[in-house]
Amino acid sequence: MRYASPQALRMALSQRLLTQSETTGVSLDRLRRRVLFERIITRLYAAEPGIWVVKGGMALEVRLRDEARLTKDLDLGLRATVQASGDLKARLIEALSIDPDKDGFMLSVGSVKRLMEDNQGQATWRASIAAQLAGKPFGGMQVDVSPRLYELDETDFMVLPNFLDFAGIQPPEVELVSVDRHVAEKFHGMLKEFPDRENTRVRDLVDLVLLNEHGLVDPERAVESVRSVWAERNEILPDEFPSLPVSWPDRYEAMAAELNLAAASFSEAVAVVRTLWEAMFDKRQRRTSADSC
Repeated sequence: MRYASPQALRMALSQRLLTQSETTGVSLDRLRRRVLFERIITRLYAAEPGIWVVKGGMALEVRLRDEARLTKDLDLGLRATVQASGDLKARLIEALSIDPDKDGFMLSVGSVKRLMEDNQGQATWRASIAAQLAGKPFGGMQVDVSPRLYELDETDFMVLPNFLDFAGIQPPEVELVSVDRHVAEKFHGMLKEFPDRENTRVRDLVDLVLLNEHGLVDPERAVESVRSVWAERNEILPDEFPSLPVSWPDRYEAMAAELNLAAASFSEAVAVVRTLWEAMFDKRQRRTSADSC
C-alpha cells in the first residue's frame, strides 16, 4: 500500500469518497458501504478461495453500480455446512483477521443468529460486521450467509471497480450468483404465495424490470434456472402468469421513479415481466410440440 499509516489512508479515502458523492449524487453512506463490502469480500476470498459467493442486492450493485436499488445488507452463499452460530462466527473472525492488502481496516464480528430454514432444512445465518480504520469507526454491515450448495452451481466472475486503487491495492474479483439464477430467484420471490399474508416483495418486480432494461434477462437462458428454483422448493410452476398483489402499484411506482425506470407505471412493469414469463414458457412449449410432430 502506498500510504504509510492507516490515518493517512483514511484521510485520503474520506476526501475521495466525499468528492465522488458530490460529483455523482450517490450518498456518502452508500459509498462507504461499498468500500466495506470490498474489504470483507477481499478477505473472505483470500482466506477461503472458492467458498463464498455474492448473492442478493449486493450482486445487483456489483453488476449495475449506482443504477441498482439501494441495499444495506450483504447476502453470501457458502459452500460449506454450518452446524451452529459459534462455528460460523469463528470462521468469519478467522477469515476477516487476514489482511492480504495491508489496508489497515479492522473488521470485527458481532452476534450471529440463525434465521429461517428452507424446504430442505437449510438455515440462513445472520452476522453483524463492524469496521474501524485508523482507530475510528468506518461503518457496519449485516451479512446473511446461506450454506446451500444447490444455489451456487451457476455463477459468474467479475472484477469490482476498486475504491482503493489510488492506494496501490489491486481490484478484487468476486464470484456472483449467475444473472440467470438471479432472475429465477427474483421471479420466485415475486410470485410466491403465502397462506396467511400478502406477498410484500415488490422489490423483486423492481429488480426484474431493472435487469431487463439493462439487457440482462435472456428468457431462453433463464428458463432452466426458473425450473430449478421451483423444483428445489418442491413447488409447482404456475400454468399462467398470476396477478400481482393489489397493494403494489404505489410502492412500485415510487421505487421506479427513484431508479428512473422506463417502465414507470405498475401496469407497464407487469406487462414487462409477463412478457418475459411467456417468452420463457410459451416458446419452449411450442418448440416441444413442434419437435414431437
